[in-house]
Amino acid sequence: MDLSQLVHPTAGGLACAVGAIVAGAPIFSDGLRAMRLAGHVVDLSEQPLGEGLDGFVHVRGTVALESPLFTPLTSKPCAGFRLEVQAVGTPFATAIEERRFFRVVAGGDSALVASTGGRWSYTTTAERVIGATEPLTDHLERMLDESPRVRWWRRAGGRVRLVEYALLAGRACHVVGFARRARPLDLPLDYEVSRTGTDVAAEAPARVADPVLELWLGPGESLDFLHVSQRPPRAEDLSVPRWRTLGTLVGPALTLFGLLYLAGAAEQLRSLGRG
Repeated sequence: MDLSQLVHPTAGGLACAVGAIVAGAPIFSDGLRAMRLAGHVVDLSEQPLGEGLDGFVHVRGTVALESPLFTPLTSKPCAGFRLEVQAVGTPFATAIEERRFFRVVAGGDSALVASTGGRWSYTTTAERVIGATEPLTDHLERMLDESPRVRWWRRAGGRVRLVEYALLAGRACHVVGFARRARPLDLPLDYEVSRTGTDVAAEAPARVADPVLELWLGPGESLDFLHVSQRPPRAEDLSVPRWRTLGTLVGPALTLFGLLYLAGAAEQLRSLGRG
């Protein structure tokens, strides 16, 4: 096939071809992960924490904190929270969220949820409407001041509605993710810093090589999925969008298109050189 007869290269076309080649691989990888995840979800059932736990699992236990974190409205210890902020009388709304590593404990066994990513489903813990001059805790005041629009609205005399959601310490917790054995030495430095409640890396405790393997729960590189909730996961919580699986077809198609376009452009340049 003479590609030079089919392709009429332009600067924009060349840029699109390169972009298609670059995008093809990650789109294919995401589609492949989605297909693998869909297959694992079908056979998923709750398993007890224990020595033999490995791979994609669903476990249940109690939330135990690894570092100090408190909810902004109720000041309760938690592993993560989400604070929804709405300017009363306006459509403007924003959200502030913070998560930490934590342990899920059941009987004499425990596992470290070593990721702050994935899907976290919280329960509602408080709701409050505050006035512009109402005194707040320093922590909450700083959080609200991080949003310029919220800060301006309060200074203008407007009220703000706050809704707090949290994963509270000591409560039941379900985790769906990838289980593996690892050493505490493998934890990132920022985890050690947050565990002490400090913001300076120099204040983190020195790492000590520990030969004992412990159970970690996370998204896993091959599946990239983590779900944390205080209620049993429902089918919709674990569902995989069908459009994601199409990446196994779309990714290679984009790469092939880009390569064919560049090959046609190169053939045209060679024919011009011969002429």
